[in-house]
Amino acid sequence: MSPSEPHQDRRLLNELTRINNDYGTQQRRAVQDLARARQELAATQAVLGTVAHDLRTPLQAVVGFAEFLLDEDLDDHQRDLANRIARAAAQMAGLADQLLETVSMGEPDLDLVPVDLGTLVEEVVSRHRLLPARGIEVRQDLDGLAARRPRVLGDQPRLQRVLDNLVGNAVKFSPDGAVVTIGLALADREVVIRVSDEGPGIDASELTAVFEPFHRAPEAASLPGVGLGLTIVRQFVEQQHGTVAVQSLPGHGATFTVRLPALVD
Repeated sequence: MSPSEPHQDRRLLNELTRINNDYGTQQRRAVQDLARARQELAATQAVLGTVAHDLRTPLQAVVGFAEFLLDEDLDDHQRDLANRIARAAAQMAGLADQLLETVSMGEPDLDLVPVDLGTLVEEVVSRHRLLPARGIEVRQDLDGLAARRPRVLGDQPRLQRVLDNLVGNAVKFSPDGAVVTIGLALADREVVIRVSDEGPGIDASELTAVFEPFHRAPEAASLPGVGLGLTIVRQFVEQQHGTVAVQSLPGHGATFTVRLPALVD
């Protein structure tokens, strides 16, 4: 062994020790940064939840007062103003609900029960038929399932919110007089829900991004919303072991497809 070899070994050992120490330091910093980020996120979520909750009550009061006004004997101009107030307040209340759902959706507290999706689709269609949505018709297509009602083990309020969000999104992007269809079918032990519209469609580059929080496609710039509806849909569906996807061609509408495990008797 040459005289220089022990010296080289010590240098190598010292360098390895330094690298190991640096790695340990960086790892500790990363853990600390992650913990701090989680604390900040929790604090932000708490603030958002409080704000959204506090907004709902006065907004619901505004909606109620506007509806009360609409029952009065108003001239055309007054009725138009009352309608605008009611619509704007309802939209803001919906946004507050979306914020609350977004804050709470990270850690699901699911109440899983057998859910008849045929009945749920019928209720959602009936509810949207009652709304004066620019002459847009909301139809259901149960694919011959009247005799055998497809069921899933799911959280009924969240599944209802999924359908409401998808139908509301389809109505929002549809032209006046268009048709929105909710389809329901059974395929390979899955219940398949499809919501189709006749809107402008979605560019291929946007198909994945539409599910991201606060994403707003160019064609949505002039429409109400903050880009949380489809994020909530994906989160609620995945919490119940399902999937959601979208197919679309620009100029030919869009179809959102939800697949959930069927409940087998």
